[in-house]
Amino acid sequence: MAIPLPRELIECIIIDNLYSDRATLLNCALVGKFWALCAQRGIFQHITIELPSPYHEDFNELGSAYIERNELLLQLFDRKPFLASCVRILELRQFADISKKTFYDNGILYTSATRVVGRLANVKKLLFFKCDWTTLTPGLKTVLTDVFKSPSLTTVILSFFTISSFHELASLLSQVSNMKVLEIDFLYCVDGDTPPPIANCPPRSIQLDQLLHLHFIKIRAFTTWFLQDTCPLEVRRLRTLQIHRSTGSDHEGVALMLQYIGENLQELELQGPFRTQRALSQYITHYLNKFDIPSLDSTLVHLGYTPNLRSVTLVEVQQTDTYSPVPWILCLFEPFQNSNQLLRQLTVDLYIDHADILETRRWEEWSAVDTLLAEPAFASIESVTFEMRGPSAKAGSAKEVFSDKLHFLKNSGKLQVRIPVEEEVNTKSIRAITRF
Repeated sequence: MAIPLPRELIECIIIDNLYSDRATLLNCALVGKFWALCAQRGIFQHITIELPSPYHEDFNELGSAYIERNELLLQLFDRKPFLASCVRILELRQFADISKKTFYDNGILYTSATRVVGRLANVKKLLFFKCDWTTLTPGLKTVLTDVFKSPSLTTVILSFFTISSFHELASLLSQVSNMKVLEIDFLYCVDGDTPPPIANCPPRSIQLDQLLHLHFIKIRAFTTWFLQDTCPLEVRRLRTLQIHRSTGSDHEGVALMLQYIGENLQELELQGPFRTQRALSQYITHYLNKFDIPSLDSTLVHLGYTPNLRSVTLVEVQQTDTYSPVPWILCLFEPFQNSNQLLRQLTVDLYIDHADILETRRWEEWSAVDTLLAEPAFASIESVTFEMRGPSAKAGSAKEVFSDKLHFLKNSGKLQVRIPVEEEVNTKSIRAITRF
């Protein structure tokens, strides 16, 4: 006789592993009553409300379909109220100004979304993609603000998000009392000044300790806000920090961010200087005069403020015939030379802007990185991975270059080279892995 699986295990399998596979969940719902309940919870765990594009020639028809789907969802919530409580991830997409003259206006479409969002009380993750807060109706803003205030909300993701001022953004984020994860990609603020103290928000009351991801934003605004004594966000216990490109290439703002929150960081992602020799000049100057400088300039981005790192990823590091990222990398790791750090993994996402990888003139400088990582202070490193991209990124050429320039890493078995799929833009798609 087959022994039935415990209900707790069934629930874990269905909800945690199959929530994105709707077809399988529908089949699970046919097994039995308990399976049906778990499957329904999985099906409704993540809902997306997406406005039709105002530039689509069939916008009116798409608008009708959008409203009909929302009405069907509301009818389900009326018949089975527990389904609304199953929604853990709410995603809003394309909520920007609808400028095209159509049968529908913002009020009708946004009211439909307002009715759905107003039924959700247990959202854990809130995502906005291509949304303009300034154009939302007052009713939709109200129910979304209630979601921000919900004790269940722990993750906020803003991507291509527009808001009138940094003060208004800070006010929204200050409502998320249990926020653990904050991801912001491409933030547009009309007024980017640092906000005054937020009313009714105790200082350091929000423990943002899991992940902070910032991409193409004004780093200085966030750094200045975090440094304020009245800021409700406590980020000094943060475990993972990802700083990709900042507007204006504000290296000093990034340095201040690392200095303030770096003590407990375990994982760090940083983007390299962006395609200009000017962006590297301060690091090159520093190394030309390093023996005359008693300590690192506080405006330089380095890891001296992050002694507990386990993993470092350098993203979009670029190299051409006219500049090399090596001075930046050396400066980044220089403070580790006289410390007892516990770094385990280093990953470099390296883009070679040259038709032939073997003819790039800047490879000689990489020997300095090999020499640095051979020092006893870096003995804890288990792997150094290069993810090679660019028109000349081929497995054979990459192996030849790194075998010649990185003798210590090659001979110690720590070196690994990954080549992205040529046809794929996504750097996470890997065609070949060459181990040494």
